[in-house]
Order: sequence, then C-alpha cells, then structure tokens
Amino acid sequence: MKILLSTPPGKTTELWPPLGLLYIASSLRSVRDDEVKVVDAFCENLGQDELVARVSRERPDVFGINCSTHTFLSTIETLKRLSEVLPDTTLVLGGFHATFAAERILKDYPFVDYIVKGEAEKSFPKLLERIESGRSPSDVDGLCYSDNGKVVNNPAVLIDDLDSLPFPARDLAQEVEYGYFHKGIRLTFGKFTTVSSSRGCPYRCSYCSCAAFSERKWRARSPENVVDELEELYGEGYECAVFIDDNLTHNRKRIEKICDLIESRRIKMQFYCEGRADSAQYDLMRKMKRAGFGVIYFGIESPQKHVLEYYRKSVTAERAEKAILEAKRAGMLVVTSYIVGAPVESLDDMKKTEEFIRRVRPHALQVNILDCLIGTEIWSRLEEEGVPGPEDWKTNHRIYEYSRNGMTKEVLEEVVNRCYNSHLEGWKTKEGLIEILNTLFSSKTAREVVLHNILKPEVRQRISDGSRFESTSGSAARRHVRSESGRSH
Repeated sequence: MKILLSTPPGKTTELWPPLGLLYIASSLRSVRDDEVKVVDAFCENLGQDELVARVSRERPDVFGINCSTHTFLSTIETLKRLSEVLPDTTLVLGGFHATFAAERILKDYPFVDYIVKGEAEKSFPKLLERIESGRSPSDVDGLCYSDNGKVVNNPAVLIDDLDSLPFPARDLAQEVEYGYFHKGIRLTFGKFTTVSSSRGCPYRCSYCSCAAFSERKWRARSPENVVDELEELYGEGYECAVFIDDNLTHNRKRIEKICDLIESRRIKMQFYCEGRADSAQYDLMRKMKRAGFGVIYFGIESPQKHVLEYYRKSVTAERAEKAILEAKRAGMLVVTSYIVGAPVESLDDMKKTEEFIRRVRPHALQVNILDCLIGTEIWSRLEEEGVPGPEDWKTNHRIYEYSRNGMTKEVLEEVVNRCYNSHLEGWKTKEGLIEILNTLFSSKTAREVVLHNILKPEVRQRISDGSRFESTSGSAARRHVRSESGRSH
C-alpha cells in the first residue's frame, strides 16, 4: 500500500524533525513492503490548503497524522477535507490529544476511520495488515474505532524493549533545514537532528500529560544501542542533536555509560538535553560535558514550596539552584523554565520567581502562563469540578480562563514580562558580566551562539526589548507540542 504520514498544518520556529513519525516509518519498513512517505507540514509551515493539496496529489491508501491539543482543530479540519476529496483513503489519527480524547473524537468526527493511542510502532503495521487483508482490527493494541455504531476502544500497550525498534527513517524528512531555536535565536549549527534514548516519566507533575501517556513507566534503550545510533549519525555528517528524553539523567549509571561510549568511539557532536534538578550532580554534569553535552534544560517552575506542591514537583528551590550552579560550574549552558498562574500562587509568590531568576542567572529562560490541557491532572481536577465548557476539550486553555483569584490575562502577561526583565537585569551586574566573559571563554557552544547571532538586527532588538511578552506554550504544552516534532509518540 501507499502510506503517507504527516505532522499537522501549522507554524513553528522550533524546527525539530518528526521523530515519532520517522520511528513509525522505519518500523513499517522493517516488516512490510509499503511505499512510505513523510510530510512534515508543521515544520514546513504548511497551511491546511497546502497540506490537503499535497496529500491529494499523492493519493495514499492510508493517511496518518498526529496532533496535540494546540493543533487538534486544524488537524480535524484537514481530515474532514481529505475525507471529501479522497473518500477511498483510510484516515488515521494519533498523538497526545487523540490518545486522551479518542472516544470523544469518534463521536464528533465520524470521518476519522481509526485512532491509534499511545506508541504506534507496533500497532500501526498491524492495523495496515488488517486493512490490507480485510480482517477485523479488533485485536490491535491501542486502536479506537467505530464498528457499525459500536466503539471499539482497546487499551494502549507500551513498548518495553526499545532496543528492538529500528532507528528512525531520517531519510524521509529532508525538506526542512532542522535546528533548535529559543525565542527566535538559533542555538544549533550544522546538520541537526533529535534523539530519543528513553521514553516515559515516573513522576506525576500535575501540569504534564507525559505521566498519563506513559503510565508513569520509564523505559530506556541500552547505552550500546543509543551510541550505535549516534555513531551512525556522526558518520552521516550530523553535528548536533537534542536528546528529547523527559529526563535523560534519571538513571545515572546509564548516562555515564553512554558518555563513556561516546568518548571511546570518538564521536564529536554537540548534544542538548533535559534533566531534573535532583539528578544533576556536578561530577555527572562534568562527565556529560566532556562527552559533548553542552546545554541542559531544567524545568524549575517555581521557587515557592507550596506552588511546587500544587504542581507535585518533588524538587526544592534549594536543590534547583544548586543544580543550576553545578551545571554552570561543569561548563554547561543552562536553560530553565518557569510557570506562573497556579491557583495557589500570589503576586508576592511570583515576585519570588523574579528574584530567583535574577539571582541564579540561567543562560536562557522560558516563562510560561499555566496551560490547562487534557491528559493532565490539572485538567482532570477542572472537569471534576465542572468548570470547562462542553467543547473546551478540543483546544488548549490558559489558567486565567478558569481562574477565580483575579489573575487575569493582563496581570499574568505582565508577570511574564517582569521575569524576562529580571533575567536581563541579573546579567547586567558586575558578576553577570564577568560570568558572560568566562562562559564565552569556556563554552564553544556559547561562542557559536553569540557569533552566529550577534550581527542579526532582529536578535539585538529582541534582547533590548526583552520585556516583550510572547504567547509561549506552558510546561504541559512543551510535551504536548513536541508530539508534532520531537516526541516518539
């Protein structure tokens, strides 16, 4: 059969390859002889008209697309139009939002033929075999569909042996010059990709849907399997990769082994990763830096204990500050993120966040207004209280839409602006300027970022106008949105 996989229509500046679709494509290739193509509509910035036209020209037997809550409605409209122009094409939907709202979607949008929940590398090939043979797909894990008016909704099954998966089919995503950008500033240079060395998260942060998606099960590839992929990438000319694991440092012995293998095989690439502050000790950070991990991302969220408790974030402000300082001391660039707007958070609490940012001086910063997304504990609480409207599950919502504590959109946007200003103020001090010079001297990544961006007028303007608020996604949305790009789902 002819299979076309796509990310949803939309626009983004975070140009990460659609790793989840590329994993599905390579899994198809390993067991079937289909003609498989991938369209990265999200990173190509294709609108609905352009994507519909592209798919119509291809006329696939099966069209599969993923979506997050942020892109759900545009994805659904695309599928509706395709059902009209390509009535013989089977339409399959996946991704975070589809996983959490499968039955609702089938009820409201009957032109969706199948929904594949959770990880699809095993389920999707099995579904294609059932379609091709004309047999019932009722035994396919994670499949949700309507059978003569009756909904079949099979539970998703996680893939435990990640080493059994073939490496992503990156040759199918060649239309975009991928790279990593932060607030419009390019952070990676040369041939770029993303890598997933583990899946899932054992924690239960209330703003994050990853725990529900992965059933709080953390599964990891072996160090040898991970570095085999890195060695292959290095041989193909890749210079930089972002590890999209929710917490690369969760198992210390494993990441240490990965670092040892990278060095022993002489893989000279730059790596970026996300970690938790409570598993970021100096000697580990130093070892990672020697292996090429130049940038680490910490989700701090808030320095206030009661706010962290509301988020079920089991990391103290003291531990977070220590992790930032130790990662810096190890020679890494540190990106931190914060959330404002929790119902238990006051304006005084948010001032403490501003003060924390000014004091610890992360190299880069992301400040988000709390998102309320389906699949998160926060959303479940709201539904139990009967707060969201009957159609609210279809889109993302900021906390100020449901807040009863006077935290309006305008108030929270001003808090975000002050946080960014505090970040700049921290670097304008004598200590900050000295640290900038030391960082430029010790970090190749920092030098590259500065040299490649300093002459761009739009970058200089952005830095000077650091207080300008942007409608960035919240921490829950970080994981949701990456289902279009980096995530393996």
